[in-house]
Amino acid sequence: MAKAAKKTRRPRRTSYSKPVGNRIFDDALSLASTLAESRKRSGADRIVELASATRDFGATLDDFPQLRFYSDAAAENLDDLADYIAKTEFPDMLEDFTHFARRQPVATLTLGVAAGLAFTQLVHGWPVPMKARPKSSAGRTRRRGRARKAVH
Repeated sequence: MAKAAKKTRRPRRTSYSKPVGNRIFDDALSLASTLAESRKRSGADRIVELASATRDFGATLDDFPQLRFYSDAAAENLDDLADYIAKTEFPDMLEDFTHFARRQPVATLTLGVAAGLAFTQLVHGWPVPMKARPKSSAGRTRRRGRARKAVH
C-alpha cells in the first residue's frame, strides 16, 4: 500500500480578506493619514490668514510705497505657499524638500535654525500650571542684612 500524502488544508484567502494585523495597521495608517490631511488643511488656512494680515498691514503703508510693494509680494507668496500645501500630498512635499535641500544646503540650514528657534519659543511660551510656576519675589518682603539703628 502506498502511503497517501497528507494534505493539510489551508483556509482560502479571497482578495478582500487580509490578516487581522494587516487590517489594524491599514486602519491606523488611514487614521493617521486623515489626521495629517486635516492638519495640513488647517495649516494652509492659517497661512492664508497670515497673508491676509500681511495685506492689511501693507494697506496701512501709504507713506512708504516700497514697503507696501514688499508687503503685497510677501502676501502673494504666502497665498502661493498655502495653495501648494493644500494641493500637494505629503510624499510629494518631502520629495520637493529633498530636492531643494540638495540644491540649496545653506538655505536649508538657515531654515532649520529658524524653525528650531521658533519651536523653542513656542515650547517656552506654553502655559505652565500654577503650581509649577516659579514664585516671584514681588509679593514678598525680603530683609537684607539687619536693620540699622538710627544714630543721632
